[in-house]
Amino acid sequence: MPINTFNTGTARPVLDARAGVAAGPTRLWIAVLAAALAVRVALLVATFDMGPRIVDEQHYYELASNLVRTGSFSMGGAPATSLRPPLYPMFMAAIWRVAGAHNVAAVRVAQLALVALTLWLVYRVATQAFDRGTALLAALALACYPSLLFSGVLLLTETLFTALVAAFLYACVALMLRPSSPAALGAGVTLGAAALTRSVLWPFPLVLVPFLAFTLRVGGRERLKLCGLVLAGFALVVAPWSIRNSRLQRTLTIVDTMGGLNLLMGNYEFTPEDRMWDAVSIGGDRGWDAPLRRLPPPPGGWTEGLKDHWAERRAIAFMLAHPLTTARRSLLKLADFWGLEREWIAGVQQRLYEPPAWFAIVSGAAVLLVYPATLILAIAGAFLAPPPDRRLHAFLLLIVVFVCGLHGVTFGHSRYHLPLVPILIMYAASLVQHRARLATATPARALVGPALMASLAVLVWSRELLFRDFDHIAALVRVLRHVG
Repeated sequence: MPINTFNTGTARPVLDARAGVAAGPTRLWIAVLAAALAVRVALLVATFDMGPRIVDEQHYYELASNLVRTGSFSMGGAPATSLRPPLYPMFMAAIWRVAGAHNVAAVRVAQLALVALTLWLVYRVATQAFDRGTALLAALALACYPSLLFSGVLLLTETLFTALVAAFLYACVALMLRPSSPAALGAGVTLGAAALTRSVLWPFPLVLVPFLAFTLRVGGRERLKLCGLVLAGFALVVAPWSIRNSRLQRTLTIVDTMGGLNLLMGNYEFTPEDRMWDAVSIGGDRGWDAPLRRLPPPPGGWTEGLKDHWAERRAIAFMLAHPLTTARRSLLKLADFWGLEREWIAGVQQRLYEPPAWFAIVSGAAVLLVYPATLILAIAGAFLAPPPDRRLHAFLLLIVVFVCGLHGVTFGHSRYHLPLVPILIMYAASLVQHRARLATATPARALVGPALMASLAVLVWSRELLFRDFDHIAALVRVLRHVG
């Protein structure tokens, strides 16, 4: 079946959505899925009693524990808090009410179920946006993605957030292809749930609704109704928590009280430019909160929300006063966001996890090889093998640009791009699925864009390996020698 092109005067190939349809799963696909499931089960067994190791894990564990014990969203003996988004601790607490408090194995089993749901949702989205052959490849690749195998056994938001993002993608693609009230309401509800898991998405309606208003192929009155239903679904989920937060913090607080703090830690005089996410560890007169400690408290004292708004104002003032520094740092933050996935390897280097040396080497190599290959293929796929419907292509890229743009302003970390991996994998799978046609139909000038972006990614990774992380790599080698 031929490859079509957009009627825009360009030579970028666009694949017919019916191309490459497979007759059904082959034995190889079934074997790959079975192997991925076996690895996940083995990881569940190996981490059966492993408690929270990372600071973020410990926070979620404590929040969930207090929800089960007292019904309060709080940490330790402190009053109620808005420091973290609520949905993941609530997810943990709901499981513990059934399986018993502090049952981390039950949480991991539930996360395995979320992974299965995510695979199905990604398959459905890719089937509608691309084609069935691409969808099968995308689901298989996602099932085996090393960093998501690792994150699935951690008490972190990645697994739940990725599932909710996939559900949001499914609802929005359905809304754009077959506009209906249930799809619009579902898009708003799933976006709201995702925002209550990670607050990076709570401002997304500000760009989503205008995008839908421009792209939905319905009449003006129906378009207005569907956009209103998206907003209504979002508000239905988010508003109760926002009202609770705003009353507690004595200022408007939509999801959590970390946005302004993160913005300031990434944008003040002493932000560490080699690891901008690590500003939280800076204390004393160089700490982000040093000026706050010198201020008299407002009437009624400082709340988390008031501190957050103070931090936001101070960060914006610094950014406006130092535009060149802000621009340079934003580029570095974007480089960190798309940097090599280091969480598992860093955990081994810090001895948070102590696997056999052979497993650490094999798994570390898989992480370091699979992500760069995925991103490079995804870049090429976005240029050369996008969805036939340009609206869907624009929608998928809109989410990627929005999320990495916000992290480019605050601070980036490679962990934060993991929930975007399903989108990357869909583009990569489309390129692989249609590689034979593309090899004969793609003009040389169409390769310039992906080649430049891929080269930029390679430069980012080379900088990490050869300069910033060299000492950490040497420390990891010493740990592996000791374990071996």
